[in-house]
Amino acid sequence: MKSFTVYSIDRAQASKVPVGTLVERRATDRGNNIAGLLKLAAGTFKSSPDQIIQIDFRGILVEL
Repeated sequence: MKSFTVYSIDRAQASKVPVGTLVERRATDRGNNIAGLLKLAAGTFKSSPDQIIQIDFRGILVEL
């Protein structure tokens, strides 16, 4: 299992606050694991459509 940290981004104060962790529990790659995790993160951690979250996905920062 791999875990990925999810951050909330505040552009006004230039800060990044960790808000949670996603855990990938699939043992094998099914082709769209990344898309599924990003969709799950957006649904779970975004409190409003204007909020920006960032996921540290294997060293790559992805913003939603």
